[in-house]
Amino acid sequence: MARRVGRRHAARLAAVALGAVVALAACSEESGGGGGSTTEGGSSVAAGAPVKLMMIAPTETASSNYPDMLGATRAAVRALNERGGIKGHPVELIYCNDKNDPETAKECAERAVDENVLAVVNAVSHVGGIMPILEQAGIPSVGSGGVSPDGLDLSSPISYVISPLTFYPAVCPSVLKAAGATRLGLVGYDLALSDRLVMMAQAGARAAGLPFAVEARVPITTSDFSPTAAQLRGAGVNGTALVVFDQGAYATITAGSQDELYCHALGVLSRDWLVQQGPAADRIVFASAFPELSQAAEFPELARAIKELDDAYAAGEADAAPELRTSSTNTIGAWLGVQVVERVGNAIPGDDLSAVALRAQLDQTTDLDLGLLPPLDFTRPNPIPGVERVFNHTLRAIRWDSATQTYVPLGNQTFDALELLAQGQGGA
Repeated sequence: MARRVGRRHAARLAAVALGAVVALAACSEESGGGGGSTTEGGSSVAAGAPVKLMMIAPTETASSNYPDMLGATRAAVRALNERGGIKGHPVELIYCNDKNDPETAKECAERAVDENVLAVVNAVSHVGGIMPILEQAGIPSVGSGGVSPDGLDLSSPISYVISPLTFYPAVCPSVLKAAGATRLGLVGYDLALSDRLVMMAQAGARAAGLPFAVEARVPITTSDFSPTAAQLRGAGVNGTALVVFDQGAYATITAGSQDELYCHALGVLSRDWLVQQGPAADRIVFASAFPELSQAAEFPELARAIKELDDAYAAGEADAAPELRTSSTNTIGAWLGVQVVERVGNAIPGDDLSAVALRAQLDQTTDLDLGLLPPLDFTRPNPIPGVERVFNHTLRAIRWDSATQTYVPLGNQTFDALELLAQGQGGA
């Protein structure tokens, strides 16, 4: 299925090297984001001349694809131009399909340099190699998916990540508690990399006041999760944090009891699978990055995003189709990436509009209120080594509703992952 939307985004995001998460309490706020020399950075454009943005992501491949993010990015740029562009410059969006191929991804980054782009927006690379080229040229990357296997989109000084899903293991225990769970368990892989994710979940469980009653660690090759489900039932668990990829999550949930709650990052479990489960899927809750599409009446900026998508679709943008907007993770995240560039770009003093000027303005931007997440402060990198460039760490709780086949909020509470990790570290 060539147009299949990637659903392993959040799982791979969480599996990228997360650094010394357990050392949070000892980390200073100055620990990340430094360094990185540049040699180019682009040149300013003439008054009124177009400026270019580039999106790098796979579509029409046999595996992970992001037409929803492409459609949202195109819709946002279309609306941006209707508002007059950036500092009076119309914006041209260049889309480069990296085809999930390492060499093609590098070629996309090199093209961004050759095209003198203002920024790369909403890059999603499962093969890596993009950030070093952009960093050398001084081109900022805004709204990266954070899934690159080299981990550089989470740590490069030219990267500005606004999705907090990297921290979902720390938040799932609180989400499960909010959903009514009273005794928690965890399912994770018996891998060294998973240790970091499990430690995040352990700290989050302590912060929620519900330390895990059982932690089931399985080989990554496991296909039969019946013994794992039995272990959870035997411990009286009624809420499980899933630190496994999509297939492991499906198998765990299917083998579990009908009254047990499960939590994962939004985007790992496919909407098609949730629909197929019927009412049984109502026991699944998620840590989410942004308000859900169903909350447009509560958030004016969300309503604006949906209108811009609808307008783009009506104008012939097939990737902005409503059926591709399966959750806010990709669609709204991509839309927000363009909003950051617009807002910060328009704040650049004088007539200089270049990649170097945009990055300089990003690096002094504080209190950037986009209406759908806490105000962003790009002057304060994340204190956790390896994920310094994730500037938003507040997640929401949502649940699947089989009756409407949509994601709906699980109350209005938000969860600050860094606060939960700090609290949980103190209880270690």
